[in-house]
Amino acid sequence: MTDKSSEEALFPEFGPVTAAQWTARVTQDLKGTDPADLQWQSYEGISVAPFYTREDLPQNPALDTRPGQSPFVRTAKTQKNQWLNLQAIHSTSKGHKAVDKAVSVLTRGVDGIHFILENGYEFDCDYLIEHIDLTQVPVSYTVSSEAANFLHHLVTGLYRKGLSLGQLNGFLKCAPILSSESYKLLDMDHVKHLLEQSLDADNFYALTINGSHFSNKGATLVQEIAITLAIAVCYTNGIRHEVLPEERIFRNMQFHLTAGTNYFFEIAKLRAVRLLWAKVVEAYGAPQEAAGALRIHVSTSRWHQATLDPHTNLLRHTTQMMSAIIGGADSVEVEPFDSTFKEDNAFSERIARNIPIILREEAYLDQAIDPAAGSYYLEYLTQQIAEKAWALFQEIEGKGGFIPASNAGFIQDLIKETTNQKFKDIASGKEVILGTNKFPNPNEQHEFDPEKLIQSKKFDNTRAAYSYEVMRLATELHFRKKKRRPHALVVHMGKALQEHIHASFAREFFTCSGFTTQVLKFDNVSAALTGVKELDVQVIVMAAPDQQFQEFAEAFAKGMRAQQKQGPALILADDPMSLKDELRGHGFDEFLFQGCDTKEIITRIQERLGA
Repeated sequence: MTDKSSEEALFPEFGPVTAAQWTARVTQDLKGTDPADLQWQSYEGISVAPFYTREDLPQNPALDTRPGQSPFVRTAKTQKNQWLNLQAIHSTSKGHKAVDKAVSVLTRGVDGIHFILENGYEFDCDYLIEHIDLTQVPVSYTVSSEAANFLHHLVTGLYRKGLSLGQLNGFLKCAPILSSESYKLLDMDHVKHLLEQSLDADNFYALTINGSHFSNKGATLVQEIAITLAIAVCYTNGIRHEVLPEERIFRNMQFHLTAGTNYFFEIAKLRAVRLLWAKVVEAYGAPQEAAGALRIHVSTSRWHQATLDPHTNLLRHTTQMMSAIIGGADSVEVEPFDSTFKEDNAFSERIARNIPIILREEAYLDQAIDPAAGSYYLEYLTQQIAEKAWALFQEIEGKGGFIPASNAGFIQDLIKETTNQKFKDIASGKEVILGTNKFPNPNEQHEFDPEKLIQSKKFDNTRAAYSYEVMRLATELHFRKKKRRPHALVVHMGKALQEHIHASFAREFFTCSGFTTQVLKFDNVSAALTGVKELDVQVIVMAAPDQQFQEFAEAFAKGMRAQQKQGPALILADDPMSLKDELRGHGFDEFLFQGCDTKEIITRIQERLGA
């Protein structure tokens, strides 16, 4: 094969295309619409254009490097894009059942096991060592409590078998954040003990920084990176010199991150993490090779996990794993698609572990390191995410670092502001969760008791879909108790040919909330009142063209209340602005329109149904 320069065109018969030419062609295809109107802004504050050209490439030498070269933006890998496919197994008490299960699943395609331990002190390490060859199988551990005791038992158990921790491949993740709500403390002494016991373990990472904790609660990519870096620096400052130098700490450090549904952003995120970590390593004066030792473990996003129409999670998990693998993750882990409402089961676990296997064996994603290299868009995103994450990281450091920033409430307020905006966008339909707030399955049969699930402590209420799920499940409970599903009627007033935009939104909203929905059109108020008089409905939504809604609204509301004083909930599909109090006085209960707080509306309607 001829060794061609990267500057030599592969297809010289095609000339270069300028940004101006692209703009002209896009404008032509859009029939005169300005391409700038297609720009959108992410939650990270990054403006995304409809297309990118060579002119948009960042002028950053760090991005113009190859795999294996510092600052390892494109990973430290040099041969293949290898990754480990781990399966999580929850363990209680001595963990014998968990170990037996691990032995079984290791014959079914996974590369390694990730044990989730409730108590590290009780776990029977001797039983584990007896049944699994830890020198051949990558085994990792997340320990909720007594992590140092667990590692001590593991080390002593290995010693009795003539083995050492240095022969193992895996990681240990304890719960360094003692309060999941306040984020105020890091267990520094605990981590010191872990590092002291694993000094000679080159392939066993005892210090895992849990950035997934924040992204699973709705943090943006930029926040996830910045907080992860801040925690890593906090640990480094608290441990160095007392136990070992910075370089040795860096060679024993792993980041646990998540992969969300913003596909290209997630690819660029892992690149940005490595770019910024190299800057941190450089700031400590450690060799740049230490930055290349950073291990990144990526799991599917809990924030994006849905309970309704759960098979849509398989689509999310597949794209999430693709972005993690293309971004260069060292190990990946897929959560079962039905984990929000179902106990561990063989079917969904098999599907979960097969997703990375298919990406390796059938999509061949392991054959190319950084296969997205050369994408103008991804290079731009990498630079943008890195710049914004670094700025936020410096802001946290400016407040004294992670612990002082947490004590001041900065970290939790940051995430709360983000999640509030995301919940609003989901409620308004701006942010889509397929099968939950868009295109729901009206014939879905639930495999669980809705009432027990809602009341269960295990039902994660920090996920994006949670509010809609509670709405739909409450409607399901109404259906089971009343033996009929609540009905929402959209009354479309006037002679407009097209359905009013707010009426369309209302119809879709109630469909996603589990109601049966119906649309009736009437030319005037008298016909509408006659048409709905005998209907058995729980909600009536009135919609009209913008220039006519005041003409119809007052008369329709008064007429409805005259017909039925305790009738169905009456909603206006519009935002009457300053007329809300007046229209409530005429009989309207709520106002439903794109951008409103639908959570409050459906909560009051569900209370009314319950009454």
